[in-house]
Amino acid sequence: MASVAAVAVLGLATGCAGDGPRPAAARGPVVEGKGDLSAVKVLSGVQLRHAELGPREVAGFQIEKASPGSAGGGRPSTDSPPCRPLVVALGSQPQPEPAASVVNTFSKGTREEGFQGLLGMIRISSYAGDGAATTLGELRSAAARCAGGFRMKTGEGQAQRFEAVRMLPAPKVGDEAVAYRLDNAVEEAPSLVTVVRTGSTLSMFFATNLTDPGAVEIPERLVAAQVAKVEKLERAEQRPTAPPPHPAPGGGEGGEAGESSE
Repeated sequence: MASVAAVAVLGLATGCAGDGPRPAAARGPVVEGKGDLSAVKVLSGVQLRHAELGPREVAGFQIEKASPGSAGGGRPSTDSPPCRPLVVALGSQPQPEPAASVVNTFSKGTREEGFQGLLGMIRISSYAGDGAATTLGELRSAAARCAGGFRMKTGEGQAQRFEAVRMLPAPKVGDEAVAYRLDNAVEEAPSLVTVVRTGSTLSMFFATNLTDPGAVEIPERLVAAQVAKVEKLERAEQRPTAPPPHPAPGGGEGGEAGESSE
């Protein structure tokens, strides 16, 4: 997921990465551990492609398939065990491992308006059992415990230091959600992370703004649009068994770099 600490968060700038879901009918109080997840049939890679946002599906944003290089290589590491979930989320090898993932990048602006500085990534991942709930819960706990920041190394061995982790108001979508901000000690551009669980699927959003750090955001309407598509797919009585007729954003084939979409 091109996402992750401007540079560390987005892989769009240097080569680190990130990952992804559920909304509409679940608006209201966030309920942790809602539903019997052990009996849920997880979405396949082909099915997740039906949940991808189109290139210009959300007005004012351009959405593209994440390139293979944007996911970086190897697994990020840290010498701070409590912060490990935050570090793992910034890489391309989530733990627990999802059953399938699709990853797209987004930027604010249009062909007519031009690029406006905001860069981000959306990773949608389906999990077996309680993997989605476990991942979100660990991120929530780690964000709270690591308020004083942490050090890490990217999968390529690049050192990164975050001065602070700040909890942010979570969007009122999905079954549960968490949001936090990472302040990079070197880069002036902070990174934002929002994670929404929809049943056994996670929608993860990463964002940074390289031209105006103060304007960094994860737009609510982008989150709402993405979660709505995931929710519709999760709730479908008959889920699709073939790839969507339209190409994935950017003309790609879907799926995370190096990952099978079957």
